[in-house]
Amino acid sequence: MLKITPKYRIAGDWNLMGAISRPLDKRSSKEIMDTVEFLASKIGNDVEQMLPEIKKMNPKHLGLVSDTFEIANMATFGPVNESLLGTLSNGETVLHRLINKFIKASKTDHKALDFAQDIINNTDVRASKHFLLDLVSSDALENLASSPKFDAARSMIPEIAKVTLKPPYFINDSLENFSIFIKSLTSEKANADKVKLLKPFSEFLEKKFKSDCQLDVIKFVNSDVPNEKILDNMKSLGQMAEVIDKNGSNIDVVDFVTKNTNLR
Repeated sequence: MLKITPKYRIAGDWNLMGAISRPLDKRSSKEIMDTVEFLASKIGNDVEQMLPEIKKMNPKHLGLVSDTFEIANMATFGPVNESLLGTLSNGETVLHRLINKFIKASKTDHKALDFAQDIINNTDVRASKHFLLDLVSSDALENLASSPKFDAARSMIPEIAKVTLKPPYFINDSLENFSIFIKSLTSEKANADKVKLLKPFSEFLEKKFKSDCQLDVIKFVNSDVPNEKILDNMKSLGQMAEVIDKNGSNIDVVDFVTKNTNLR
């Protein structure tokens, strides 16, 4: 039997905390699959038995499986070591359930898989594991209607990580704040068009206002006002920015762009 040599991508970063920028996966398909097989053999039978189905997945998602296996095998700092290797009430491991979700979602090219990969590429192991555990308990991967929201939110991941993840996690609510922010962009109520517009709107506010504008993200992404109307009202808001700053006025920028009288 040929010896399988794994090529890890995450293992050396166990001590990193907070927002990071992990290089894109440059491994060949064979290197990724060799790593998947090696780690599956270490993890246990209920995961190893999934290998035939994993091999049938869209190749673009195999790197996510490999990274998830690595993360599952890594211990993390904190009072509670959240584990993907725990056992559920039916005897199934948490990791088995998650990978089964990946296999099914890969068939429809669900964008939550690309989103999960971006999470891993932009956060430390603890935050990535926290997100993956959230996927296990949610129905996001089964709900194809949520795919556009995950796709639209991908560009926000580096900024979300930078703003919310403040180690050491055991003395603050960073991981929970990170999770809440992610869920607000991908929830059932979120509008994919508004999620896509969130980053340009946030950058617009930073450029036009010297003062710090309070942006109610949930109210913005849940709005059903057409994007073209919001873009129209952003022009008016931009023209007023200097006066608003000068007068020290407080303004609800989301209300302005969604409810301004310019709406017709």
